[in-house]
Amino acid sequence: MNLADHFVPTRLRHFKPRDSGGGERARLQNLARGLKDVINLNSGDPDLTAAPVAVEAAVDALRSGRTHYAHGGLPELRAAIARKCAADNGYLVDPETQLIITNGSAEAASAIFQTLLESGDEVLTTDPYYGGHVAAITAARGVPVFVPTRGEDLWEPDPAEVERRITPRTKAFIFANPGNPTAVVYRRETLEALLDIANRRNILMIPDELFERYVYDGHRHVSMASLPDAQDRVITVNGFSKSYCMTGWRLGWIAAPAWLAEPVANVRYALSMVAGTPTQWGAVVALSDAARPYYDEVYRTYGERRAYFYGTLTQLGLIQHPTPGAFVGMVDIRPTRRSGAEVSERFLRDARVFIWPGTAFGSCGEGYLRVGLIKPLDVLKEMMRRLEPIIPDLLAGAPSPR
Repeated sequence: MNLADHFVPTRLRHFKPRDSGGGERARLQNLARGLKDVINLNSGDPDLTAAPVAVEAAVDALRSGRTHYAHGGLPELRAAIARKCAADNGYLVDPETQLIITNGSAEAASAIFQTLLESGDEVLTTDPYYGGHVAAITAARGVPVFVPTRGEDLWEPDPAEVERRITPRTKAFIFANPGNPTAVVYRRETLEALLDIANRRNILMIPDELFERYVYDGHRHVSMASLPDAQDRVITVNGFSKSYCMTGWRLGWIAAPAWLAEPVANVRYALSMVAGTPTQWGAVVALSDAARPYYDEVYRTYGERRAYFYGTLTQLGLIQHPTPGAFVGMVDIRPTRRSGAEVSERFLRDARVFIWPGTAFGSCGEGYLRVGLIKPLDVLKEMMRRLEPIIPDLLAGAPSPR
C-alpha cells in the first residue's frame, strides 16, 4: 500500500506553497546555486529589522517572565491595534470582539478560509498573485480563480473583470493593497466599486494590508474597511512582518465583521492556540509613538532605494513607470521583446543578479521581472554596475516584433 496515496488527500499530494513558476523557477534556483557572489533580489523579507525599542520590550518580557499564554491576544496589543486602525486607517474595530491576533498574516488567511470554505468553493484573487493567498485557499479545499491585471493599469484589477468571474460558488475576493508582487495601490474609486460588487453579489472582500506603510509618489493607502457600509463585508488582514520589519516574529491580526469574528477566532485557536507573548509585548511598543521615528526612517530608506532602482534602469534605457507601493514591485522588460525567463537567466548568468521572472507569480507577469529591494543602496549600485553593459545589449539586440 502506498501510504501517501491512502492518507494524503489528492489536492495536497503535489501541493507546494512556494512552488509557483514551476520548473522555470527551479531551473533558475539551480543555476544560482552554481554561481558565486550572486545579488539576490527575490525576497520580500525586509533587510531592516524591528525598532530597537520594540526589541527591548520583547526582551524585557522574556527576562521578567511575561511568557505565559495570552489567550485571544494581549489586551494591551488589541487596544493598540484598535487605536492604530482608527488613527491610520480610518475605521473603528472593537478590540474585544472583532480583533483576532494570529501567528503572522499567513495564519490569518488560513483561519479565514478554513472558516468560510466548503470543498470546491471559489475565491477570487489577482494575477499576478501572492502565493501565500493561493496556498491558503487550496489548503482549505477551495479553488483560486484568477483575475487578470496589467502593468498599463498599474496592476489594479478592473472591477468588471472581477464581477465576470463570480459564480454561485464564489465566497470572497482576496487582494493585497499595497500589492505583492506588483506594488499596486488601489484607488478609492476602485475599492468602492469592489465593495459595491460584494454587496450586490453577496461575496466578501479580504484586503491584505501588510505593506500599508510603503506608498510613494504622492499616493496614499486607503483601507477598504474605512468605506461606508463596509462593516459587514470586509475582513482586513494585517500584521507586523513588512511595515514593522518583524517577519520572523510571526505576528498578525484580523479585523473581522462582528458576525464572523467568533467562528474565525475558534478556527484560529485550533490552528495554533495563541501567538507568542513576548513578541506581542514588542508589537505593543512597535505601534507606539516611541517607535514612529524609526519606522519613518525605514520608509525613507526604502523610498530612496526605490527611486534609485527604477531611476537608474530608466537612465540605462529600460524605461520604468513603477507602481507607487511597497518595496517589492515589477520591472518592465517588454522593450527587450524577450520573455521574463530569458531576461532573468541573462541577468543571472552574465551579471550574477537574480530577479524572478514575473511569470513565477502568474501568467499575467510575462514581460516583467519581480524585484524585492531588500539590499542596501551600495549593493544596488553594484548591481547596476553589473547590469550597465547588459541592458543596452538586450535592447539593441531585441528581436523585431512580429
